[in-house]
Amino acid sequence: MVMRPALIAEGLEKIRSGRYLTIFAPRQAGKTTFFQLLIKELRKEGKYMPIWISFEDLQDTAKKEFYEVLGHELSAELAERGIQINRAITSPVTLSRFFEELRRQCPAVVLVIDEFEGVSKQALSGLLHSLRKVYHKRERHALHSLILVGVSTLADLIVSSASPFNITDELEIPYFSFDDVSNLIGQYTQETGQKFEAQVIQAIYENSAGQPGLVNGLCAHLVEQVAIDRTTPVTMDDFYPALNYFLTARFDKNIINIVQKARRRMALMLRLLFTDAPISFTVDDPDIASLYAHGVIDNIAGRVEVAVPLYKKRLINAFRPSVNGESDYYVASSNFSRYLSGDGLNMQAILQQYVEYVTKRGFRAFDTKLLREGAWHYSLDGFINFFIERLGGQTFTEVPSGRGRIDLLILFRGKKYIIETKRFTDQHYFEKGKHQLAEYLKTEGLEIGYYVVFSQKHAEGETLEAEEIIDGKRIVTRIIRVNFERPSRRRKKRP
Repeated sequence: MVMRPALIAEGLEKIRSGRYLTIFAPRQAGKTTFFQLLIKELRKEGKYMPIWISFEDLQDTAKKEFYEVLGHELSAELAERGIQINRAITSPVTLSRFFEELRRQCPAVVLVIDEFEGVSKQALSGLLHSLRKVYHKRERHALHSLILVGVSTLADLIVSSASPFNITDELEIPYFSFDDVSNLIGQYTQETGQKFEAQVIQAIYENSAGQPGLVNGLCAHLVEQVAIDRTTPVTMDDFYPALNYFLTARFDKNIINIVQKARRRMALMLRLLFTDAPISFTVDDPDIASLYAHGVIDNIAGRVEVAVPLYKKRLINAFRPSVNGESDYYVASSNFSRYLSGDGLNMQAILQQYVEYVTKRGFRAFDTKLLREGAWHYSLDGFINFFIERLGGQTFTEVPSGRGRIDLLILFRGKKYIIETKRFTDQHYFEKGKHQLAEYLKTEGLEIGYYVVFSQKHAEGETLEAEEIIDGKRIVTRIIRVNFERPSRRRKKRP
């Protein structure tokens, strides 16, 4: 368990001061673990009585029934502590009086309301007004501090200036740091003796960005489903199958929610995933506000970004179009031997075959109105996947930092190959991409990388291939023209 002592200390200080707190974040962001640790520390101090209740699945409850449920939950928690209040809660007024009477038996209650987004719609306004009244007259009530916990979609409801409840402090729950992830895995190693290779720990952190649910999910899947022999360390050979499972087959409530919310804002998401142009962050844009509230995107230095790489990869996979039968056009011969070189791949031959394919077929299978921004990626991705699977290898989508950058990582017979894909916007970004690829090759310990750039600005007679040494790494560049006429649109010449 990640303890987060500094964050716990901040929460305790606010509670001691009698503040009301809101903890709003996407699901699996560590909220529950945090307030459980907070409650544990409060019990140690002995000055407060922490009470936990949940509003889960009460949205459509009638006002009268909601207050009955609230009263029942509070009374049941108090009864476990030997306290009984002979007053039913049926309205905002009786809720306030309930806390007045409770003060005679318990002067300092810290109430945690989990799943606050489940609050009854009919009861919400009155509930907030009542809690606000209790806050301003808390010397007469037992409610010393209140913690509202929920998903970020409720943040505007609670802390906006229009709300009757603008008296709260928002407590941000940050994702795990790399040290947090390392310590968490270190605890597991101490308990079981099974080690994680350093590269695996780094890969878990980089793919999850420290998102607690993903960190715990990846680690659990690795040791429970993949690397089940506790006498052997967890290696990158174990990590890649686990990652593939999360990208293609994991029924995770949070990941599925991310994909569903992103589909509703498809145009913005495709721009974000596949184009270089930065998108300024502003909550005044309804698409940006919605995606931000649901944890799909984040505000990174004033720009819109998908902050969690695993989410970004899953979204790219989720948006992939169905192109049944397109592989029939990839290669004329079933002899794949020319795409091998010794015990590795002949990447030059594979990329040349792609150029020939796309020159003939264009992007007709991918360039739909909905997916136009990503047509080039899905075209190359589908082609490379087809070849590598036939040859017995694996491909993974990678998303290094930098807008519009999507890499294909190929694993074949123990070797790695990296293809960086990008759209050509101008010469500056084109050259910058080479240096980015060189840096990526350094982190992977590779000497050669392949730079595939899709361009609407290059003519047929221009140089479309190059090979050069950039920052000590060999960069092979292929420019793919996308401004040629599609075969289906070419006019037949008159005799």
